Amino acid sequence: MHRGIVLFGNNIPYTLSPIIHNTAFRISDLPYLYLTADIEPAQFKNALDAAQTLKFAGANVTIPFKETVLKHTTSLSDAAKKIGAVNTLYFDNGRILGENSDSPGFFKAYFNELKSLEDKTVLILGAGGAARAVCDTIITKTTPKKILIANRNTERSNQLIEHLRKVYDYNSAGSLSMETSALQETAGDAAGIIQTTPVGSGRYINQSPVAESFQFNKEHIVIDLIYNPLETKFLKHAGHFGARTRNGISMLLHQAAFSFTLWTGTTFPMDEVTPVVMEYIKQRA
Repeated sequence: MHRGIVLFGNNIPYTLSPIIHNTAFRISDLPYLYLTADIEPAQFKNALDAAQTLKFAGANVTIPFKETVLKHTTSLSDAAKKIGAVNTLYFDNGRILGENSDSPGFFKAYFNELKSLEDKTVLILGAGGAARAVCDTIITKTTPKKILIANRNTERSNQLIEHLRKVYDYNSAGSLSMETSALQETAGDAAGIIQTTPVGSGRYINQSPVAESFQFNKEHIVIDLIYNPLETKFLKHAGHFGARTRNGISMLLHQAAFSFTLWTGTTFPMDEVTPVVMEYIKQRA
């Protein structure tokens, strides 16, 4: 009998998580089955209760539930508490442990790029759970000169900035709008631009968080956390200017490895899973 693990999210037909985890379970000969639950926000609590009733082993949580899930957990890891966002749940006899695998996944995926951002200004697009994990990595693993948060909802970005001040004692963060003029002015000083919003995938696949008139430069390190498609409109735009670009597939695999070990207690078979996932992406493309 297989134990279930589920991904909770909204508008997630693009997800590669079932391919990744079910391949890993098969290779490791483990009795687990990874499923998806594409639900509306109002359905989240009932869906979470159902997973526990069915004795699922755990879950992943993606947009828009990474922060709202906090109030439904029994306990949080130190990392999840610090970041203020959860993307992995572990069920244990009615208890729900909330964990964050985005931050370690981001660090392992972009280690070399992060070294290049030491003592540099970093521009982050978005202010949600993924942005919080990115900020955690940048602040704790490097020494950024400045972090700038650009978000359509400036209240959200200001909340994140206050969070960084209180939790990390980091006082060099600033907020700006997503207006092209504000972004362009900031981009000149930024060494890294990290895209953490869902714009560029799913129902937003033909969109970019920046205007076509926005100009990158060849010194920019540009990371888009989206992994499907592998080259978003945003990354293609950055590459046109010669920027150093990276997509989100490596982060996805590394955060999956962290979650996999939490659920199963075994090591994720990265070398075997990666080519299977890449071939799957190639065939779908």
